[in-house]
This record gives sequence, C-alpha cells and structure tokens, in this order.
Amino acid sequence: MSTQPKINWDGTEDEGRKMKRREKNRVAAQKSRKRQMLRADQLHEACEYLEQKNRKLRKEVDSLSEEQRLLSEALCSHEACCPIMHCSFSLQQDNSASLSH
Repeated sequence: MSTQPKINWDGTEDEGRKMKRREKNRVAAQKSRKRQMLRADQLHEACEYLEQKNRKLRKEVDSLSEEQRLLSEALCSHEACCPIMHCSFSLQQDNSASLSH
C-alpha cells in the first residue's frame, strides 16, 4: 500500500482519502497523548511511593540513632562502676595462663 496521497489531475488530494488520513492521524495523536498521560501517572505514583518510603526510613534512622545514643550513655555510666571493666586485665592474664597449662 502506498503512503503517498493520491493527487487528482487538478493537484488536489481526493477528499475521502484526506479525511481518512486526518482521522487516522487524530486517533494516533489521541493514543500518543493517552500513553504519555499513563506514563506520567505511573511516574507520579512511583515518586509518591518512594517519598513515603524515604520518610519512613528517615524516621527509622532517627529512632535507631536515638537508641544508640541512649545505649552509649548507659554504657558510659555503667563503666565507672563495673567490676569486670576494672579487672579485665587480670582476667585476660588468668585466661592466657590457664590456656598455656
């Protein structure tokens, strides 16, 4: 099938063919716009999902950072009164001595 429009002897395109071509072009343009809108909607949904996930992960990071801070404080306050921390050197010597026997 030829893609060139049929031209009448007076240089004008047959009116029926012209209308068919216009209709075909109109339908193709509608399909193209619909695909573009669908793609834009999908990207918008993906963006919203990722933003929500990012907010959730940031909250989790904040929570874990706070937990780490509290545990570090508890460890620091415990170190001052912990008998094991003060005698860890002697425990290591005792363990190495018992291993060599």
